[in-house]
Amino acid sequence: MILIAALVLALAACQPGSNPRAVPSVPQIGGDLKCSTGDHAYKDPQLGWGFCYPSTWKYIERSQALDDPKGIDLTFDFTCLSSCKMSSPDATCASSPSQPQCTPGNNLFGYMIVSTYERGSSGDLAGWAATNIKPSPKLDAISWGNAVEADKMADGRLIALTPHFVVILDVRSGPLDLEGEMASRLGTWKFSL
Repeated sequence: MILIAALVLALAACQPGSNPRAVPSVPQIGGDLKCSTGDHAYKDPQLGWGFCYPSTWKYIERSQALDDPKGIDLTFDFTCLSSCKMSSPDATCASSPSQPQCTPGNNLFGYMIVSTYERGSSGDLAGWAATNIKPSPKLDAISWGNAVEADKMADGRLIALTPHFVVILDVRSGPLDLEGEMASRLGTWKFSL
């Protein structure tokens, strides 16, 4: 009798629709970013911005508080870790070991700094830059995600005005074409604060 009851319970538990699909209790970080297939999302909810980057990139992140103007620097050391496959030994050199064959860009690295400053009472980027960056930079308007206003400075850095912050992106490519890859993803940036 107990065996039959256990069998009935087991069959009832396996019926389609009897168990609702589990819903994660923690929101997916960067889930609201529109990343292309093969890209990953990075999002910092406290600073109010996020971006997409290639899935073959890994990063080490560091932060440093800033006093004048008040803000924070997040630095990203990116390394491309594309897949490698072992090739078969050369038939003419049977004693030589297999050599890994990696896609172009493997182990290349780049570095970028994303500085986030308090906007204060500044109504536009020119006003904020004139007060906080000396000498005051020449600004050329660009489109950068959903920023309220965005410009490129003469030294190549990008600056964005958000509802509460000013964000400066300083890309230092190194051997990895970080500048080109990030420039092609500027439209994926989302500023929420």
